[in-house]
Amino acid sequence: MYETWKKALAMLGVGLTLGLGSAGPSRAHDGQEHKHGAPLHGGKVAMTQEYHFEVVCAKDGLKVYSRTHEDKPIDASRLTGIATFYHPNSPKPWFERKLAASAASPGQAASSIGTTIDLSKVPSTGAKVEFKVEGLPEASEPTATFTVPFSLASSGQIVFAKATKADEKAIAAQKVCPVSKEDLFSMGGPMKVSRGDKSTFICCKGCLKEIQANPDRFLGATAATPGARAGHEHQHH
Repeated sequence: MYETWKKALAMLGVGLTLGLGSAGPSRAHDGQEHKHGAPLHGGKVAMTQEYHFEVVCAKDGLKVYSRTHEDKPIDASRLTGIATFYHPNSPKPWFERKLAASAASPGQAASSIGTTIDLSKVPSTGAKVEFKVEGLPEASEPTATFTVPFSLASSGQIVFAKATKADEKAIAAQKVCPVSKEDLFSMGGPMKVSRGDKSTFICCKGCLKEIQANPDRFLGATAATPGARAGHEHQHH
């Protein structure tokens, strides 16, 4: 009887271990992976079975950034979508717009899908937007649907994205990450962090937390431009 009970407990332990292992990816939005889905562009994040999406609404349009639960960006040039807006005073769809890949810099994959549209008349509270994104790479979820509350990104939001060819001169002037004091190319390529009309470049996503914790220090009204600050940071390096 004792041996039978031991075997039952052992099997239960194996079952629990397998269960936890298999639940990881599919339940990523409930646990640890959720922190990897923090907004990188100041938008609203929605999690689905295989992906997390960040929706950034501005007065002149919207963008949707798609990533895996492992925080890897998805090539948006293969994606299409539809955004359906709902007015707070009606359960029926208000209007909808097709979403297409945003123009990417030469040699780089599109990072988002979106549309150019005047959203200044959409109520700031109570409205919502339903999205349908198609062409996703995972066979288990080639099409994803999700809904987020409508919210215009504030000019005070910190926006984070991979630097593009257009940033080459500013990167050459700055040279050094203001957080790590390392060369901007030391961790695989510069990332651009902006707030309003202020921006700087960092060597990796790990340095973003420091800027988010002290935005005024790096992106404040009294902060110099990246080029002007480069000499000071280089001396520290």
